[in-house]
Amino acid sequence: MATIECIDLVKVYISGAIRVTALRGLNLKVAPGEFRVIVGPSGSGKTTLLNLIGGIDRPTSGRIVVDGEIITEYDDKKLEEYRRKKVGFVFQFFNLIPTLTALENVELPMILVGVPREIRRKRAMELLSRVGLADRAHHYPHQLSGGEQQRVAIAAALANDPPLILADEPTGELDTVTGQKIIELFKELNKELNKTLIVVTHDINIAMYADRISRIEDGRIIETFTPAELKTHLAVVSREERIRELRKRKSKLEEELKRLEDEFKKGHITADEFVNRYMTVKEKLKEVEEELKALTI
Repeated sequence: MATIECIDLVKVYISGAIRVTALRGLNLKVAPGEFRVIVGPSGSGKTTLLNLIGGIDRPTSGRIVVDGEIITEYDDKKLEEYRRKKVGFVFQFFNLIPTLTALENVELPMILVGVPREIRRKRAMELLSRVGLADRAHHYPHQLSGGEQQRVAIAAALANDPPLILADEPTGELDTVTGQKIIELFKELNKELNKTLIVVTHDINIAMYADRISRIEDGRIIETFTPAELKTHLAVVSREERIRELRKRKSKLEEELKRLEDEFKKGHITADEFVNRYMTVKEKLKEVEEELKALTI
């Protein structure tokens, strides 16, 4: 388990004359063994926050304290060691190596820290069994469904037994049913393996599995709820605000469909990848349109 404290975090990205402030004095505390979800609109700083906690990036100012150690003061070598041993990452697009089997993908993080072959092979098999994929150990990513690929990614994140698991939109590329199964697996691992878990998501249904839910806007945590408190809060949100949120979501999903079409036409993605990702986004768009229709009749 890991205790996380973010203190007055500021992150500014500069590209030429363009200056973008992603985090604006953000403060956050996560208790050891807690399952915390971060929700908020696109561009609010969710992924930036996760990258800073995970040591993938450094803040412009402010501190991050993990188990009493100020990781923002680490040099590059120590920060790399922190990422490899103390943090497990799970991303939206799975991030598996396509030329490696499921077993080899789970072994990879252990290779990077020098775990002997026999030990890492045994642990990789145990982890695949833990996520329900022992029979798929020798399959390559393209031979697995989206949900299976994400389960492999979760097993890989657990490979070095890190106390902290960070997941960025882990159900974003999955259909609703598969996404629910993945978040249920996260909840199970959080409780049974005593991992501190921080998940970024836009999906309120996913957020309801957390111990606490923090909302981020304009680079700051503006409020934190329990799931019960959030249900009460949502019950009083105006119908008009929900409609606005859905219309924004609809527009973004439509843009994503156009982007996928462009990538396919340019040969940047394969036909199978296009179809899988296109149908996933299409299903989400259908859900948004159905809710919008119900609210605007």
